[in-house]
Amino acid sequence: MRFSFYIILTLYAGVFARAQSNSERINFSDYLITQGLYEEAVYESNQILELKLTKPQADSVLYFKGWAKYNLKQLLSSSETLQQVSPQSDFYAKSRLFGSYNLIHLGKYDRAITVLDDFQSKNETERNFSHFLHSGIHLLNRDVAAYRSTAGLLPQEYYGFTKEIDFFNNLATTLEDEKPRSSLLAGILSGIIPGTGQIYAGKTGQGIAALLMTSGLALVTLENYNKLGAEKFETLFFGSVFTIFYVGNIYGAAFSAKIANDENNELINRQILFNLHIPLRNVFD
Repeated sequence: MRFSFYIILTLYAGVFARAQSNSERINFSDYLITQGLYEEAVYESNQILELKLTKPQADSVLYFKGWAKYNLKQLLSSSETLQQVSPQSDFYAKSRLFGSYNLIHLGKYDRAITVLDDFQSKNETERNFSHFLHSGIHLLNRDVAAYRSTAGLLPQEYYGFTKEIDFFNNLATTLEDEKPRSSLLAGILSGIIPGTGQIYAGKTGQGIAALLMTSGLALVTLENYNKLGAEKFETLFFGSVFTIFYVGNIYGAAFSAKIANDENNELINRQILFNLHIPLRNVFD
């Protein structure tokens, strides 16, 4: 009887010691992250995950690994790791919300929505942030109607993102009223008066340069035509150069309008992502 008791006690002591060792290593992963040693934290987390861990321990390691990858800007891998944290973990809400944000930042909006739809929020704050991220995705998709519907679920005076909601509401109004620049119209304008299409697209310097260059070549061509005639080399040469610049001016105007729209969209997207990110860091970090 006493022999069996010692065997059981020995086995229990071994399990307890191993659990203690695992806990110390998990705490060390956390320490590495606080010290900014993110690559080392990922390596240590991978090593720990090969051990026999309890579910809470595994969740903690997955969170630390995903958070280290987030800080390393490995956003897709971070998201995939964070999504493995179970709902029972204290890190679950942060893991799920940042896992979704990482996908939003990468432009994978459908996948981000799936992560949010599967999110098992446990309190009002978590539900608010899920709706908050949903609303940001709608703006990134330029779906103002869907944004207003989702934003209507949010408390307008919630301390976590009051300023950001005000910004989003103003942006939604701007998107409703703002018309993108037309490449066709820009080309037509520059066909009539060289450079005006670029000015319409917001590229004033390019427009003035196109106007001066094209007008100068037109005047030189006309002068050679009047003095030397249409068949002389100088007239043909400058006439050809004028034609190239004139056609290029039209194409450049249309392209400038597209570039201006792309730049504006990129600026708006960066503003949306910034305003989504700050409240998450303030509340959950």
